[in-house]
Amino acid sequence: MAEGSTIRDSVCLDCTPDPGTRGLGEADVIAWSYGGGTQSAAIAVMILTGELPCPDIAVMADTSRECSETRQYLKLIVQPTLDTIGLTVQIVSHEYAYWDIVKEKNNSVLIPAFTRQSGNIGKLPTFCSNEWKRRPIQRWLKEQGVNNCDVWLGISTDEAERMKISDLKWYRHIYPLIEMVPTSRHQCRAKVLQYGWPEPPKSRCWMCPNMSPQSWKQLKSKWNSDFIQAVLLEYEIQKTDPTIYLHPLAIPLRDAVEQSEQQSDMFDGCDSGYCWT
Repeated sequence: MAEGSTIRDSVCLDCTPDPGTRGLGEADVIAWSYGGGTQSAAIAVMILTGELPCPDIAVMADTSRECSETRQYLKLIVQPTLDTIGLTVQIVSHEYAYWDIVKEKNNSVLIPAFTRQSGNIGKLPTFCSNEWKRRPIQRWLKEQGVNNCDVWLGISTDEAERMKISDLKWYRHIYPLIEMVPTSRHQCRAKVLQYGWPEPPKSRCWMCPNMSPQSWKQLKSKWNSDFIQAVLLEYEIQKTDPTIYLHPLAIPLRDAVEQSEQQSDMFDGCDSGYCWT
């Protein structure tokens, strides 16, 4: 952003909505947290078709480990179309995160990895979405001079139980797919396809332990370079804690992918709502 400019100078210049249609709240800035999955693609389509007002800014946190498929969909499909209305998805660098995989303060692993430390398979708490996405976006917005904003999060009606009230007065959560234009995940997918865009990817990091065994297989098959990075990262994490694994079988990732069978009932991917982006 150029020196002396405001956040409105660098974002949606051609699609400023009528004040009466801006959505909920009395915010100075409407910020859309783009997560990269089906719901995010649907929100983009709804902005383009006028079902939703155009936000002042769109922003995506770069975890530095987003799957190649997700990045390509934004680069090749979503962003070129948003360019036609002057809306750019601003990418917040991973440098805005204070911690990476291991939080040195207490030597804890931030991702919800699997562990055999107790002898049985357990799962670590999820801190990465907060440390890598929510807080970096907040820091970036503050840096741009934003002190009063409503933030759109892509949670659809079938995920309403995941709605959370923000603990910050200046940064309020808004759920446009629930509170403004009620839309289910199935309807989100249909809107994207009807608009003429290809099937949107699942938003996920290539090392996310929340992937199902089937998703790990697909990652290895379709995006092998991402899978290799995950294997190497697991080795690195195990230097801190040798009992930690990325796969739900809690065995080395290479071995697990070869052994696992399809388990379609497991959580499969991190669409925007899961990581609160």
